[in-house]
Amino acid sequence: MCEYSYVVKLFKNSVLFTNVKSLRAQRALKELGADVVEVSVVDLVASSSLRHPIILDPKARETLSLSDLVSADSVIIGGIMGEHPPKGRTFREITSRLTSRAKVRNLGKFQLTIAGAAYVLKRVMEGARLESLDIRFGLEFTVPVGKYEVTIELPYAFPYEEGRPVLPENYLETIAKRSLAYELKPRCF
Repeated sequence: MCEYSYVVKLFKNSVLFTNVKSLRAQRALKELGADVVEVSVVDLVASSSLRHPIILDPKARETLSLSDLVSADSVIIGGIMGEHPPKGRTFREITSRLTSRAKVRNLGKFQLTIAGAAYVLKRVMEGARLESLDIRFGLEFTVPVGKYEVTIELPYAFPYEEGRPVLPENYLETIAKRSLAYELKPRCF
């Protein structure tokens, strides 16, 4: 949710979350100020609700430029991540089903987080050239756990400004809590 909140802040009233079935999730996303629908983005494009979309897909052959955005009515940020190395789920679930109806572009050679992709998109919309942006692969940080420190490595690309990663508010804390909760679960072997 911290990433989604960040995206809504970046793009104000122009964010639409698709394929949200849970009423609880719909309410939470609407509280952020976003529009929410239950149908998939594939169905929206097929119904011509989105006539000139761009799909941001790391597997795309072409890189996003400002000229691509001039004729677009929407930009689809996959939202399908979490595995390293990436398994091409954006391509499989979205791009492959919309190739004749959408432009497909990448944001460089690495997989970004949702927030990172949104930030890079915003910068390109403002006229920045993708190759001029500082995008680095991987992010490592430590968190204290009792008398120890735990290092967490994130295998995604992150945009940087003035030498610091551009991250949503409380992003590292959220990742740390979730990672520690996952890692500290008792396991049966």
